[in-house]
Formats: sequence, C-alpha cells, structure tokens
Amino acid sequence: MCDLDEFLDVIYWFRQIIAVILGIIWGVVPLKGFVGIAVFCLINAGVLYLYFSSFQQIDEEEYGGTWELTKEGFMTSFALFLRLPSSSSEMGSQDVSPLQETSKDPFSGDCSCRQDGLTVIITACLTFATGVTVALIMQIYFGDPQLFRRGAVVTDAAPCTALGTAVLSRQGSSVDAAIASALCAGIVNPHTSGLGGGGVMLVHDIRKNRSWVIDFREVAPLGIPLEGDLQQDTKPGLLVGVPGMIQGMHQAHQLHGRLPWSELLGLAAGVAQNGFNVTHDLAKALSELKDLNYSERFQELFLPDGQPLLPGMFVRRLDLAAVLELVGAEGASAFYSGNLTQEMISEGREGCRTVPVPILLGRQNIFRAPLVNSHLVFSPPPPHAGPALITALNILEGFNITRQGSRGNNLHWIAETLKIALSLASNLGDPSDDMSVTHTAEGMVSKSEANSLRQLINDSQSLPSDLRIPRFSVQSGPAASQVLVMGPDDFIVAVVSSLNRPFGSGIITPSGILLNSQMLDFSWQNKTMNHSIPRPQNLIEPGKRPLSFLLPTIVRPSEGMCGTYLCLGANNGDRALSSIVQVLVNVLTLHKNLSESLSLGRLHPQLQSNTLQVDSEFPEEDIEFLVARGHQVDKVPVVSLVHGARRTNSFIIGLKDPRSADAAGATIL
Repeated sequence: MCDLDEFLDVIYWFRQIIAVILGIIWGVVPLKGFVGIAVFCLINAGVLYLYFSSFQQIDEEEYGGTWELTKEGFMTSFALFLRLPSSSSEMGSQDVSPLQETSKDPFSGDCSCRQDGLTVIITACLTFATGVTVALIMQIYFGDPQLFRRGAVVTDAAPCTALGTAVLSRQGSSVDAAIASALCAGIVNPHTSGLGGGGVMLVHDIRKNRSWVIDFREVAPLGIPLEGDLQQDTKPGLLVGVPGMIQGMHQAHQLHGRLPWSELLGLAAGVAQNGFNVTHDLAKALSELKDLNYSERFQELFLPDGQPLLPGMFVRRLDLAAVLELVGAEGASAFYSGNLTQEMISEGREGCRTVPVPILLGRQNIFRAPLVNSHLVFSPPPPHAGPALITALNILEGFNITRQGSRGNNLHWIAETLKIALSLASNLGDPSDDMSVTHTAEGMVSKSEANSLRQLINDSQSLPSDLRIPRFSVQSGPAASQVLVMGPDDFIVAVVSSLNRPFGSGIITPSGILLNSQMLDFSWQNKTMNHSIPRPQNLIEPGKRPLSFLLPTIVRPSEGMCGTYLCLGANNGDRALSSIVQVLVNVLTLHKNLSESLSLGRLHPQLQSNTLQVDSEFPEEDIEFLVARGHQVDKVPVVSLVHGARRTNSFIIGLKDPRSADAAGATIL
C-alpha cells in the first residue's frame, strides 16, 4: 500500500530523471529554436498526463457527490505538484483544499503506482521518443534536406575535404581545418593554388558576432619594372608577385589555431608524401597547356614522357612534403629567408632581382552590406572587389524580385545590375597606396548610390554599349581554389587562393614550388590586356597588391544568433562576382534551398564584347527572355564553380557545385 507521499515522490523523481535526460540531449545535440521547444513541451505533457491519470478513478456516488475544483484550488494543487512536498503533514498544512470532504480515503486500496509501474515507464519512453521524432521531422521539413550535423567542410578536391574533417575530429578549430585544407589544395590541384601564390581568408565568429579578413594577396616585388609587355611569355619572371600563402596561413593560425602549427603542416605534408590521384580538373588544365617552353622540372612533374597526366593517375609530391615539414618545424620565416627564398629569386630573376618586400598582412575591417532580406552579407575590402558585390546586392534589393514575378524581368534586372557592378569594380585598387580607393568603396556600398544606379536600368531594354560607366576589363586569373569550413566551435571560415592563371607563371623552383602570375592583374603604363585604358588606382608599383576578384563571402542574420548563415566561394575571375550574387539572390530573396541554388544556370556579362555568357545549365526559355530584351547571348560550358555551406540554427550542410567532378562537401555528425 502506498500513501500520497510515496506517489508524489515517484512523480518527483520521474520528473527529475526526465529533466536530466533532456539536459543531456540539449548539451550533446544542441536543439534550439522550435525544435527544443517541441521536445520540451511534448515531454512535459507526458509527465503531466501521467501525474493526473495515475490516480485511481473515484466513484461520485460512493463518495457522496461531486468533486468541486475551484480556480484557487487548482492553482494550489498545481503549485503543490511543482513543489512536491516530502511529507503529508506538510501537505496538510495548506489551508485551501479544492476537494469536498468524503467519508472514505480514496488511497486506502492497493497502490496503483506499484501495479502500473511498467506502464508508466513504457508510456514515458514512448512520449520521449515521439517528442524527439516530431521535432526532427519539423526541422527537416522547414530546412534544407539534411540530417543533424555538427560541422561541414567543402573543398575543390575530396582528399582535402577529408583532411579538413580529420582536423576537426582531432578537436582542431575551424581555422585549423581551413589551413590544412588550403595547403592540401595546393598539392592536389597545383594549377589553381599553392605555396607560391596568395589569397584571402574571411572569418566569422558566431558567438562574438565578429568578422575579419586576413589578406595574403601577393605584392609586387621591389625590382618590378613599371613598364613591360605582359604578352611576352619569354620573360615569365615579370609576372611573379611575392607569395603570401604561408605567411597568411601562419597569421591565421596565430589568431585562432588550436592544434600545433607543425601538426597541421605535417598533415598536409602527409597528403603529398602518401600520394593522391590526379583530379579531372588538373588533367584538363594540363591538356590545355599551350606549346610553351616549360622547364625540364615542370615537364618531369606534369608532362612525363611528353604526355599530360591523366585523371586517376597516382602521384606523390615528396618535394612539397619536404618543404611543408621544414616550414612546420621552423615556422613561416623558413619560407621567406634562406634557401627557399633564394630559389624563388633565382628562378624568377627576370622580374625579381631584389629581395622580396615583406608581405602586407593584417586584420582589417571588412565591408558589411546593408540588410538583404534580414541578413548581412560580408565580403573582402579593396583591393578585392567586395564593394562591387555589395553594390549589386543593393541595386537588386530595390527590384521586386519574387518567385511569383516575371522570370524574364528577374533575369534582365540581374544582368543589367551585374554590368554596372563589374564596371565600377575597375575603380578599385590597393587602398594602402591610394586613399581615394577607400572613399570610392564607401560610396559604392551606400544605399543612395544604389538608388541612383538603379535608375540607369531600363526594364525592357539592355543597357546601350556606350553607357558612360568606367570600363576596364581585368585579366583576373580563372584558376582559384576554395575552402569552406563551418565547425563545432561556431566559427565560419572561407578561403579563396590562387596562382592567377593555371600553373601561374609556369616557373617551378627546385623545391617544387610553382610561382604565381598575379602581376597580370595590375594595369601597366604602356600596355594592358585587351587594349583597355589603364586605371590609375590599379597601376603597378613595388609593394602594391593588384585588384582581385577572390571573393569569399559570408552571410549572417541581421539580429541575434538564430537563423540562416551562408558561406560561399567561387572561381573564374570576375565571373565569381556574378555567380555569387545569383546564388545569394536565389537563397535569400527567392528562398530556394542551397542545393538548388548552386545547381541552377548562371549568367555573366562580358563588358568588352557587350555579350551575356550563360552556362550549359541555363534553360532555353530563359535565353529567349534575355534575347527579347536585346541581350546578345553566348553559351559556355561553365561560368563559374560555386561551393557553399549553410547553417540554419544548429543544422549544418556543406555542398559542392554539381558541375565539379572533383570537389567534395562533407558534413560531420
């Protein structure tokens, strides 16, 4: 026989156990938002049901009338349930009772709690399981098609994605994973990036709501001539800028690294030493090499027996493994002094006759976009074209772009907006050398400027070719490597690095380092690519960084921590800007999921030829819409590869561009 005290104690401890279980679930699997609320409500509903239904039924006639439950009585009874006194005497000390006195104790019979103990346990378990199941189904229905994840890594090559996830599994930070993956990319895809190149890293700390950029873009050497002919490949040393890759990665590690520097570089060296399979992208780049006079060392590595490497062939890079081990043991200074430096100077002696200048690095403020559908967009500042990307988003924000609206209008507005944004990008350059660049960038990202530029767009006709907007076609290298990381430490990291054109300058040092061709991105005094008029903001000078379309992009909610976060990267020069803008419009404005947004066809305006490039995924119906508005359309296989990662509350997914045969996105449980 059990009295009221024992029954309430059972309920009390049952509730405590459920609270502990819920606490564990909340900590191990961070349920947030309506998911956590749903689970909590369903579990507590089950507990309340068990409490009120576990009393034996009382016959009204047997106990002489009805049971009266007053408002005051109910509140007292509910308060007692929450307080759960440990003795019936304490219960009896309460003056208010909602029940009419009876002649028989309803608890005088056998204790039902003992008889139905198994029923209570089974019911509780079923309630808990139902709550979790319903909550997860709700999240899956309202979010991207995905499972619950703790992190994501996306790169251009599967081995580098695997390396990034391995770093996270070792309790490394998101920045650690990005460093290892970026170094790996230079090994597996040496035509896109590497130790002899540079790039930019964008970092966002969700918890502290802070964002910054580490710019490790190459700089012009001290000995660079101010006049030259970039078309002369007989002097490829003229194209080489001072590499920034190692120093940029080292600074990122000093700021937010968790694993030892030597361990990270050792992991990357392991990829080079253990070997990897040639990617389709590397094989394609090798097959497209012009008949140029590459060195014997280059031919031994990439053109053995005069034939380019084929997809799937197994390759080891013991030379790069040795360099990474050295830099891991001695630090970044080993790369910028000693034998490695002398090798780079010697190999590029036509254009680099003096000791390289220090790399211009440092934490910098980045441009924030105004609200875009309740989100903030972050993109790198000059010399990168981030302000032009923000300009495009600001202009498009003033149009009524909706799913229900005209598809033709949407495409026309996007095409015309991108023409303006790309034209304005030619006004950018290195702000450390020209303060007018900073003022130009600030004006570009203003809403009032966007409103004025929007008035230039005719809803029914393409912009005339003689529109008086500054035009300068930047010969920005199409080859770039992307690394995106969303880790369990609540950091978001995006890295885009490059050698400029495939294989950079084609110069390779005895240690196996391919040197970049980033000087092509400058304007030159006497001769520029495509006979365009040089812009003073981007004229070449020693120690200066050229204009860049390396655009790692991060999106976060405008208020609070809950909501959608995005992380994007793209390649192919100025086409990266066009492609990122279109993916952002699809996700933030048209509310498409990330997978669909990455797979849709994209367009890009070619300013010099006044044509509109569209890729192979672009529907014929959409091409007809554009032609009807006066656009001259040119179909190309790929405009740009865009990879992405998305976090909605605590649900994270990493996705590659489906156009890539080599890239891989991994999500981590």
